[in-house]
Amino acid sequence: MKRFISLLLAITFAFALSAGASARLVGDVDSNGVTNSTDALMILKYAVNKPVDKMNVAYADVNNDNSVNSTDALIVLQITVDKYKGDLEVEDKFTTSYKAELVDPIMKTRSYTLVTKADIEEKTTVATFMVDGNDMCVNTVVDGMTVRMLVLEGKTYLVIPTDKIPMFKGVYSEIEEDLGLNTDETATLEYVKSEYVTIKGVEYICENYKHPDGTITQYYFKDGKWVMMGSVTNGAVETQEIVEFKAGVDKSLFSLKGYADIGTLPV
Repeated sequence: MKRFISLLLAITFAFALSAGASARLVGDVDSNGVTNSTDALMILKYAVNKPVDKMNVAYADVNNDNSVNSTDALIVLQITVDKYKGDLEVEDKFTTSYKAELVDPIMKTRSYTLVTKADIEEKTTVATFMVDGNDMCVNTVVDGMTVRMLVLEGKTYLVIPTDKIPMFKGVYSEIEEDLGLNTDETATLEYVKSEYVTIKGVEYICENYKHPDGTITQYYFKDGKWVMMGSVTNGAVETQEIVEFKAGVDKSLFSLKGYADIGTLPV
């Protein structure tokens, strides 16, 4: 559960400072910060219509002749053996503002609902994540049981709705461990770059934003819609599908009324 919460928090209250051009490495089509033979192989596969996963096709036309072919792959190989005479770093002029247009306006209302789907520990988990001012609710189903995490007036609670306890509709307990669920603290993100990314044969526009701690949050857009998000920490990428994103919340879920404090129940 904590891992899932951390993924959700990667996008909570995340507002970019600005959008602008940034630098990129020539031929670095997998965007891992280095140009090598792996990039050349990806370009070759793409040139002959072979499926390529997580490739930024916007960077594949290395010689800027409006065609991706073996010549581009050869240039990348020249770079890897220090035989390339051109600039190794160029200005990345490709920028988009989908996050600012589609995501930020709803998040800035401080009352919104986000439903995501992700594979957690080899299981597909769907969670409903709601923010209402400084309060927060994460509602999910774990092994067939509904589990709810609430942040109310700065305190965090674990809630298990159930009808198996006489006279109560469920139980709750306060979580003493600090999970970093301080919704009144707004993170400021720095725009890094926009890129075309192909995942499992589907091409997305991906906007990358950096947190003060160096982690990267990725917003994936397809056909003008926010469809996926990613969190990059120490090179490891976690992704979630965006099932629904809208203004407003179900306020009935932001309450402990009718629930029993598990600490007061007889053992």
